Amino acid sequence: MNLKKAIQSLLFSVTFLMLLGQGKPMLGAERVVFNLSVLGDFTVSLDSLEEFEKTGEISPDLAKYTNYLDEATLTQFRGLLQKRFPISPVVVSHLTKVGIGKTLLKRVGDLVQMEGNTNGFYALRSSLVLSAADPEGVGIINVLRRFPRQDVRLETDSILELFQTFTALFDYTKTSINAIAQQANQEAAAEKFSNLDQLTDLRNPGQFQFQKKIITFEIAKIRQTNQGLATHYPLEVDFYLPQGKETPSPLVIISHGFGSYQGNYSIAEHLASYGFAVAVPRHIGSDLSYREDFLQGEVRVVLSPSEFVSRPLDIKNLLDELETLAKNNTSWVAGIDLDKVGVLGHSLGGSTAYSLAGANINHQRLAQDCEQKNPLLNSSLFLQCRGSYLPQQNYNLGDERVKAIALAHPLGSSLFGPEEIQKIDIPTLIVGGSQDLVTPVMIEQVHPFIWLNTPKKHLSVMVPGTHFSSTLESDTEGVEGMPKFLIGDNSNLGTAYLKGVSVAFFEAYLNQDDNYLPYLSASYNQQISEEKLTLQTVQSLTPEQLEQAYSETPPVAIIPPLLQQQPTVTVSGSIMERIATTGVLKVALRGDAPPFGYINNEGEWAGYCADVIHELGEYLQENYDIPTEIEVVQLASNLDNRFELVKEKQAYLECGPNTIQNDLSEVSFSNFFFLTGTQFLIKPNNLGKINPFQSLTDVNIGVLENTTTEQFITDKYPRANRERFDASYGRISGIEALKKEQIDVLASDRILLLGEMKRQSLSQENYQLIPPKPLTCEYYGLILPNDDPQWKTVINEFIASEAEAEIWNQWFKSEVSYVLSDLDDCINR
Repeated sequence: MNLKKAIQSLLFSVTFLMLLGQGKPMLGAERVVFNLSVLGDFTVSLDSLEEFEKTGEISPDLAKYTNYLDEATLTQFRGLLQKRFPISPVVVSHLTKVGIGKTLLKRVGDLVQMEGNTNGFYALRSSLVLSAADPEGVGIINVLRRFPRQDVRLETDSILELFQTFTALFDYTKTSINAIAQQANQEAAAEKFSNLDQLTDLRNPGQFQFQKKIITFEIAKIRQTNQGLATHYPLEVDFYLPQGKETPSPLVIISHGFGSYQGNYSIAEHLASYGFAVAVPRHIGSDLSYREDFLQGEVRVVLSPSEFVSRPLDIKNLLDELETLAKNNTSWVAGIDLDKVGVLGHSLGGSTAYSLAGANINHQRLAQDCEQKNPLLNSSLFLQCRGSYLPQQNYNLGDERVKAIALAHPLGSSLFGPEEIQKIDIPTLIVGGSQDLVTPVMIEQVHPFIWLNTPKKHLSVMVPGTHFSSTLESDTEGVEGMPKFLIGDNSNLGTAYLKGVSVAFFEAYLNQDDNYLPYLSASYNQQISEEKLTLQTVQSLTPEQLEQAYSETPPVAIIPPLLQQQPTVTVSGSIMERIATTGVLKVALRGDAPPFGYINNEGEWAGYCADVIHELGEYLQENYDIPTEIEVVQLASNLDNRFELVKEKQAYLECGPNTIQNDLSEVSFSNFFFLTGTQFLIKPNNLGKINPFQSLTDVNIGVLENTTTEQFITDKYPRANRERFDASYGRISGIEALKKEQIDVLASDRILLLGEMKRQSLSQENYQLIPPKPLTCEYYGLILPNDDPQWKTVINEFIASEAEAEIWNQWFKSEVSYVLSDLDDCINR
């Protein structure tokens, strides 16, 4: 079966059932209804399809349609009906409940519908889970048999449109590969390299022995891991250090793909054998163990949006750590030349490399593409569009220490777009496969190559290569059960090629050795090509060449109209309309403010806010006409960004210990849901020495910077010494300083001091809160946009509901007497 037919089979199976038994269940589909807008409905009984699958016999009602198909297509169709996909019901259930799997199934539900043209999401999900229990695996017939309706309605017009778009994309890819081959021929004819056949074959190991070393260091950042959210996490890095070199080695950092792992990259050993120091960090939020735990339902999020930020930060922190070790004269680091750093990224690791090279996350491009483009034609959009949930800001992930990047099957056309990729000005190598179904070569490799403005750029397309052609090893883990058409053949040739071209690229651009440029030439790569896997390598390509080869307007814009870059993207429509349309409730909450929001020992969001936002999702579902199940997307907020997140509607509300302020014009607040006030936390030995009603001259008072408490202390006690703690996790630092008697007082809201003490399991016998009544009155409200009165009304109704009251009591029942007393005091103050 050729690639086009293989992809058609995949698309047909995806759209017919989806995504993706013994015997017939009592309740299930009996007919497949093909709906055509012009001609109406046509039906085929499921019994006829099943008979054709088992025996090849064609019944009269099926013959009305199969008479239009040739023998080869009929054979292909029957083979498709007979395909089985062994998959656990647990995996199917979890995968279709959350994130990417849920989004994909909803897309398919637009094509595979119930009566009344209703999206078939819930029916498909039910039938898939039941079918997965079949010992023979999930197949078209047993999915349809378990579809909980008499009829399965196929939106045939949309399916045909999808096929037409796919066919156009396939044809465009085919003609473009021919155009690239022609360009390679032109470059080869113009090249002046001689004796190419006498060059050392860089696909073979080099001369240096190497030593493997593993280091681990802590990073103090919130990170999604397979254990849940963590406030800090270990970064484990495998180093491959060449031995016997007289000069320090350039450093190549390898960023693995989603669901991959450090040990999958024999290219690290290969580069080390040529004298490169190689570092392979484990991206803990997107490695193989994380993916496997997600599939087993142990992790809720398939890919945290923050991973697009955390991965580049892993590498930036790694470089910082190496610089620190070098300053401390660590012997093994002395053998690494930190002025010569390159990054090699595969798949999702390619997006990591793009970021480090200076491409910023393009919020506007994501907002447009994730709304308009069909991810069934570019499956990498399911990952890229996770980035649309990130707070819209410049994360400054570029690192000038990175001097060159090599990308194997990267993704990033929508995550960065031409607006950002054109900013990259360092040497760049892009390797793609002509039959890549994960990151389609035209959309994710060829077009971005054209967008690059750096004069030192190289594109190499493996024909016929897949997403795994350059990284799949004989012992690679995590690919069990993957279809052959995804993995492809001849990965031994592809991995050897990537090894050789990577050595040449980094020798040429890290070591500035022009003797390696011939290895990057079109003529050399034509010379080493084999019939099973040819290499089309170019340094230049224009949109006009691709358009001329295709002879009509390409199905995907080669250079899409550039978006005028704005600092933020405004969400259109009311928040309730937005939730009803997207099924997404975006909320921000704090990780440093127990008991309102914090990360527990299991690495999960915990606290009143964590519970109340999920209850809010259910409340909206039950009380308003929301046609789809609501997914709650949680963003981490802090004292610095909490107002901005809501102002720009990156989050529809922020839940935390936020004092209601009437002088903020850019945001508003809900009705108050909690009352507390400023008190002093002191050690018992200071009980008689510190009087809050005196001037507190020279008393060392710890405060969190940029808080209403700091402003109060500044105004009330101008003669005191203020010790400011960083807003993020400042109470932790403050309590530590109080323990060590570096400060006399830690000033904060009573409930937050108690919450942090409880989180740290500190005995209240060793500390004292003074005075008995709070010095201030702090009414907490949810931060809301200032231009959506309907949303504010909905939230205030929720705060007054029994559902919210139940959660409030779970967290604050012990504080009721204090809240009532403080309320009385504040009202009558």
